[in-house]
Amino acid sequence: MRLLSAFTTLTLAAAAFALPGRGNGNGNGNGNGNGHGHGNWPPTVCNPNASGPHLQAMQQAAVADFAHLYLVEHDVQAAFDRWVPGQYIQHNPYSGQGRQAAIDFLQGSFDSDPSITTTHTTAFAGQGYGFLHYKLTLPDITYAVMDYFRFEGTCIVEHWDVLQEITGDETNPIAFF
Repeated sequence: MRLLSAFTTLTLAAAAFALPGRGNGNGNGNGNGNGHGHGNWPPTVCNPNASGPHLQAMQQAAVADFAHLYLVEHDVQAAFDRWVPGQYIQHNPYSGQGRQAAIDFLQGSFDSDPSITTTHTTAFAGQGYGFLHYKLTLPDITYAVMDYFRFEGTCIVEHWDVLQEITGDETNPIAFF
């Protein structure tokens, strides 16, 4: 968990300081950190109109911060308030459609069992998409999870996921991670 937190902090700092005008959140040299004219990176709310040569770095920082809020802090509401402020297309077959249904589904899982943990988290973004790969440990079952997100600017607008059960009987000693 500490490694993900350190990675998130470094990624956010690198994204902020790599931008023209230091800390520009819209990728075009204007602004000061969030693409909305106030604050520093990370933004209070993502910018659906973010563009420019540093967009991939901003999306990488966005998916890393989303992972930290969601998987480490278990603060689904904060993760969605910052990175999923509007329309959210959900492809998970067990969650309802839309932003609020996803928040309720995910936060409800954490609230119902505080022993749920995530480890081995990898966050990556490129070409308008973000990925999270992690180990999800529930009381009775463990999964390797891949979350796949589509961005508009720095906002997450669409989600797919795939889960594989980890049984402990895998032939490959380095299966999953």
